[in-house]
Parts: sequence; structure tokens; C-alpha cells
Amino acid sequence: MASFPNMASAEARPRKIDRPVYFGSHMDPASVIKGSGDPLNPHVNTAPREVKLPPGVDLPTFTAAIKKLRAQVGHEWVELNDIVKWANDTGIPLWPISIGRNLGYGGSAPRVAGSLIVHLGRRMDKVISVDPDTACCLLEPGVSYFSLYEHLNEVGLGEKLWVDVPDLGGGSDHFAQHCGMEIVMPTGEVVRTGMMAMSNSQTDQAFNYGFGPYIDGMFTQSNLGIVTKMGMWLMPSPGGCIPFMCTFPEHSDLEALVNIMRPLMVNRQLHNIPGLRLGLYDTATYQTREEAFPGMSGKPITPEMEKAMLKKRGAAAWYFYAAVYGPEHMARPHLEFLKSCFMVVPGAQFFLRENVSEDHYLLDRAKVFAGVPTFRELDWQKWIPNSGTMFFSPISPVDGKEALAQVDVCKARFDEYGFDLFDVLYVGPRELHHICILLFDKTDPEQRRKAFKCIQVLIEDHAKLGYGEYRTHIALQDQVMETYNYNDSALLRLHEKMKDGLDPRGIMAPGRSGVWPASYRGKGYEIGTSQQHAETPNPVVERILKERASAPKKRTYGTDELLAAKGGKARF
Repeated sequence: MASFPNMASAEARPRKIDRPVYFGSHMDPASVIKGSGDPLNPHVNTAPREVKLPPGVDLPTFTAAIKKLRAQVGHEWVELNDIVKWANDTGIPLWPISIGRNLGYGGSAPRVAGSLIVHLGRRMDKVISVDPDTACCLLEPGVSYFSLYEHLNEVGLGEKLWVDVPDLGGGSDHFAQHCGMEIVMPTGEVVRTGMMAMSNSQTDQAFNYGFGPYIDGMFTQSNLGIVTKMGMWLMPSPGGCIPFMCTFPEHSDLEALVNIMRPLMVNRQLHNIPGLRLGLYDTATYQTREEAFPGMSGKPITPEMEKAMLKKRGAAAWYFYAAVYGPEHMARPHLEFLKSCFMVVPGAQFFLRENVSEDHYLLDRAKVFAGVPTFRELDWQKWIPNSGTMFFSPISPVDGKEALAQVDVCKARFDEYGFDLFDVLYVGPRELHHICILLFDKTDPEQRRKAFKCIQVLIEDHAKLGYGEYRTHIALQDQVMETYNYNDSALLRLHEKMKDGLDPRGIMAPGRSGVWPASYRGKGYEIGTSQQHAETPNPVVERILKERASAPKKRTYGTDELLAAKGGKARF
């Protein structure tokens, strides 16, 4: 039986992370952005393309504006607020990105053709400061989880401070750990939030709220400014980390699993954000579709075939990955407690790193849990040739019946449009992030059309059931925003008022998150709104709606319910 070092030790924490090659694409941003293109793809056509002009800008005006801009950025350094002011002068929209990774949600492509992409990661990639005593840092937008991890090692803090890396260390949405921002506003003005708003602040990353209204959320998934600095809280080394995996044999086990996890998460007895991976999705880490289902290329996989394949591989319907933290004498008893919680599910199995093969995904998941970035998560993209990716990401309550129903809703539509469902559910204390992964052949126009249509229909299905997405592909953002429709879409109207007030010229990422400036509204830029996309009802949705209609009303424990129980009347 193999032995493994403590994840808090230097032996388990490499100083550098290898940047692999996937499908001929280099995963090291420096190798790409500092050259003329991806050096591993010399066949890619880099010849000049036909210019796509921004809305309302003719070719002579565009040519003169770009000439002026090139004169500015030709120097070693150029102030970002000068570029923003240039955009205001010319009316050419900007599309800011950090390092351009946005897997499954549209990549670095701008929403409006003709936009100028502002690649912050090329020059703004510094770790400005790290405070080992308060476990925080101040970063520029080009700093990835990989570069921050390696920087901490370089300055001798890699064992003391951990990074809350996501599945892929290229970027993620860990906003809860941020503290203070510097923002270039759409007018070119520079603003700082929280304690950073004091010019001589001694507590920049100590307290995130500052004084007055808390506005940091205005700059997440938004087009109200460009964040140029952000404080982040790091995790002091807990002294150890024991990763583990549980497997469950039946698809229907999901209901029991989510219900087991809910009290554990609310009570903080699960120490991180655990993940539940569908068996087929986990299989794709090790095999291609052709290897798993020989001769089935382009043909649908039935549930019976999927179950038979999993059984042949000794695989399970669901894989649960989690970890406990702390020194061995504290973590080991807690691990036994968690094991006892999950082993009540019939057929459940429990694994540590010592119990799996050397190529098992648990070993890579262990790195993620300990703040060591890895690219292993990308292996499932090899499931089909020429794979493109779209994610569908609704939020579910942490309720087993609701979670299983949501998976079945997605499965019905994936089957209808001819795609294999890859599913992973990340369970928080009060919400469940449900990530459906759709792989399609990006060289096949019909597959591209069906993939887009499938997600459009799923947005409709989930809106009927009261589920909203927290993130989506740039081409679907209008449709998702339309589902947030309380009080005649009052939220969108508020966003539009803020957009028009802070960005009167409408130059900052028009259309991001479905928020358009006044000069674009109602002119045909919105995609997929005010129309029905499904050609047939989803039978699972129809079944759930009928069940809800006949189910007893759920208790609210509110004032009106209490008054009614006492024979009184509700107050209005």
C-alpha cells in the first residue's frame, strides 16, 4: 500500500506547476501572449481578417482611432485610464479580460463585434503584497491561482499560506475571500473600495466593508468598471489535510447524499466545498468515449449501456470528493465521523489516497483541497474529438429530491439533443451549484447549433421550476437575465440605471450579463429574449410541476402562519 506525505508538508507541495499541452494548446499564458500566437499551433491562420467595425463607427474614424491608440500603447507602459478615456472619445467599446480563460462560458470573446479587448493579464500580473501575519494579499488581475501559488513558494510562504484553488487554477469565482478593490470607472476615474478608499489606510485587506454603502458587488459579473487591484484572504496552513472519496452505486442515491450533506454543511462539519460527480463524468477523466463505448461514435448511450459500462469498470453512479483539515490527531477522528454519515447509504464505499491507483483523480483532487493547482480537471475534454464546451449552471436548494429532479431535467434535454450528460454538484451550506457540462464537436455546425439550442431550452425549463443560473455563456446572458423577472424585471431596470449613470457613453463591455447601455437597447443586440425555445415540453418538468401542485404546502414558520395556527388573520 502506497504512503503519502502530509499535504501541509513541503514534500506534498511542489514549488512549480507544470503547464501541460491540451489539444495542441499551451496552458502557460506567458508562452502565448508574449509571442505572435500559440507556438504549438503554427498552422493557425494569423493573416489579417476583415475588420468588423463597432456599432456606429465608420472605417475612417476607426482607422484614425486605432492609429492614435497604437501611438499610446506602443510605449513600454500605458495607463489603463488613458485607454478608457480614448474609448470615451472614440465611442469604441472595450471588453476587459484578465487572462482570457472562461471555459464553457464563451472564452475571451467580446459580446459586441468590433470591441477592443483589453488584455489585463499581459502586463498587470504582479503580486503587489502578501501579509503572512494576517494571511492576505493584494493582486493585479493577471495573477492566476498558479502564479500566486508559485509566488508564495518563491517568497518562502508556500507552506504557511494556502490558496483556495478551484478545479482549474486559471481562474474562478471565489469572491467571498476578497477584501477591497481598485477600479477604473467607465469615465477613466480611479476608485478604491472598503478600507482601501483611505489614501493612507493601514488596514487595506483587514476589513472588507469600510464605511457607507458596500458597493463591491457592483463590479462582479458587471460592466461598470475594470478592477485593477483586489485584496484576497488566504488560508493559513491548518497543519494537515486528509482527502477522501466515497462512491455510491445507484443514480437515485443522489437524493440521500444531498440530504446527508445539508446538516453537515450548515453546521460546518464538512470543512470545504465538496463535489459530487456523475459516474460517466468521472469515467471521462480516464477514457475517451470510443474506449468506453466502442463503435458508438455519434450514437446515443442508453442508461442501460451506461450502467453496464460503469459496472464493467468497477465504477459507481456517483463520486463524492471531500477533505478534512487539521493536525492528524484532530482530523482523523473527524474523518471517521464523516465516514459513518455516508456509509449508511447501501453499497457505499470509502477510499483514501492509499486505496486507489496512482492515476486516480482522487490524488489530483487532494492537491486542489490543499491549495495546489492542477490541470487534471481538463482530461474529460478528451471524451470526444474536437470537443467544445458549454456549461449550464443553475442553483438548487440543498434538498435531495430537488437535486435529483434537476439532474433528471437536464438528462432529458441532453438525450433529446444527442449529448452525453456530465454532471457535478458542489454543495454549499444553503445552496447547491449544479454544473452541467455539454461537450460537442466544435467542427460540426449542426452540433454547435444543437448545443446552443439545448442550453437555451434548459434555461426555460429551469425558469419554469423557479431555478436561476448564476453564470452563463456570453451569448445566453440576455436570456438568463430575462428570467430574473420579479416586478416586471425591476432588477434589470436598476442595472440599466446604474449603467447609464456610470457609463454614459456605453463603452464598457456592453451586453455583459445582459445589461446594455441606452445606445444599444432595443436595437437587436439582445439574443434569445421574448421567445420560446423549446419545441416540446420536458416530461420531467411537467411531472415536477404536477407533483408540486398536489403536494402539501411547505411550512414557512413565518408570522402569518403562526397567526393562522392561533386562529388569527394574516396581516397586510
